[in-house]
Amino acid sequence: MLRGPSRPMEEVTEDKAFRCYTAPGETFATEAEMKAHYHTELHRFNLKRKVAGLAPLTRAQFEEREARGVREAAAAAASQQRGGKLSTAERREAREARREAKLEAQARNPRSKAAQHAATSGLGEEDYLSHKLKQAPAFDLGCDLFSRHKSESLEANLAHMAREHGFYLPYLDYCTDVAGLVHYLQQKVYIGNVALASDRTFHSVEAVQAHMRAKGGCRVSLEGSEEEYGEYYDMQGLAAGSPLWEVEE
Repeated sequence: MLRGPSRPMEEVTEDKAFRCYTAPGETFATEAEMKAHYHTELHRFNLKRKVAGLAPLTRAQFEEREARGVREAAAAAASQQRGGKLSTAERREAREARREAKLEAQARNPRSKAAQHAATSGLGEEDYLSHKLKQAPAFDLGCDLFSRHKSESLEANLAHMAREHGFYLPYLDYCTDVAGLVHYLQQKVYIGNVALASDRTFHSVEAVQAHMRAKGGCRVSLEGSEEEYGEYYDMQGLAAGSPLWEVEE
């Protein structure tokens, strides 16, 4: 078993099976099988939920969601053919709740904590995820994780964040996808408004960035987050080559 200072490098069972954050309740017999999972819709969908501060769905829940989407699309098509007379009392109530929340939010500062709460308090998980994606400001690999500064390139951005915030990517020599990792961290901050060090969720990108600067949270730790960040690293190489990690038989 691979061990770090505080926990296993990989989540493994007694028979050395691998686990991944985006596949809750599942195990993979080999690292290759786990990496194949990284290319699935379930993995991509659960990453979006992660950056929005939502728990991952199991495969069964994800498949039920997909099946429900197919059923709802079929029902909508049938409703359209019948003149759109399928609406229910529940749908009317939901529309009214969303309308009232929108009006209340518009009456206040749209970037305030209260406005964000009013806009999202009546939303289900799917609508909440959609809301966060729509509300997120545009960003690219040149955008600072901790302020609204924008650099010309990823390399310039990493240099800026190191200089201004003391930020660096852990175990950079073993990071196999620097751009992918930075983009994922940006999604957490810009879309999910999640603090990188504490995983606390805030109401806006400005709020989470101010928190990270004020609390010394301009950092990312691989230890304890291997399931989340492992796809961007050569984890086996790190375990074999880093003096901070040891291989436990």
